[in-house]
Amino acid sequence: MVRPLPAEIAWPRCRRVTLKPFPYGMTAAEWRGFWESFRDPEIAEWNGNRPLRMPLWLFKRVVMGEIKRGHRLGFVILDEHGDWLGTVELYDFNGREATLGIILGRKERWGRGYGREAVAAVLAYAFHHLGLERVKLSTFAHNMRARRAFSAAGFRERGEVNLPGGKKDVLMEAWKDDWRNPCNEKGDGRGGSAGGL
Repeated sequence: MVRPLPAEIAWPRCRRVTLKPFPYGMTAAEWRGFWESFRDPEIAEWNGNRPLRMPLWLFKRVVMGEIKRGHRLGFVILDEHGDWLGTVELYDFNGREATLGIILGRKERWGRGYGREAVAAVLAYAFHHLGLERVKLSTFAHNMRARRAFSAAGFRERGEVNLPGGKKDVLMEAWKDDWRNPCNEKGDGRGGSAGGL
C-alpha cells in the first residue's frame, strides 16, 4: 500500500514545477485536462494506447479507485503559475521499487523542460520520502524527446524490448544510490527547490 503525502511535508517541487498529490483534490479544469489527455490521439499513440472512450465521470471513478486501493500514487503537474500541465505517477509498487508514468497534456509546453522537472521532483519524493531504492520506466525507442528528458532527470537506459508491429521500448531506471537531483543546486542529491525535496 502506498503511503499518502503527509500534510506536514511540502508538495514536491523542482524549479518551475509543483506536484499536487491527487488526494488533495483536483479542480474541474484539472480533471478535464487529465481526461482529455487520454482522449487525445497523439498522446495516446505516444503511450502505446488507443484514445480513451469512457466518459469523464467514469474516468474519475476508475482513477480514484486505483488511488484509494493504493495501487498508484498520482500527482497533478502544475507550472510556475499554478496552471495544469499534466500528471505524473508511481505505480506497480514492488518492495522498494516502483514504475513511473507521466503525461504532459499541454502539448504547447512540450520540449520546454517541464517534464524533466516533474520527473526529478517525483524521483526526489520516491527516494527520500517513500524510501524507494529504484524507479523504472519504459518509453518508445523512437521517442527521443522523452528519452532525453528522462536521462536529464537521472534515468539511465538499461536495454530494449521488441514490441509487436516492429516498435521497440527502451527500459530505463534510476537508483537512489546513484541519483543526483538536477533540481538541487547544492549537489547533494536530496533537495528540490522547496520542501526539502
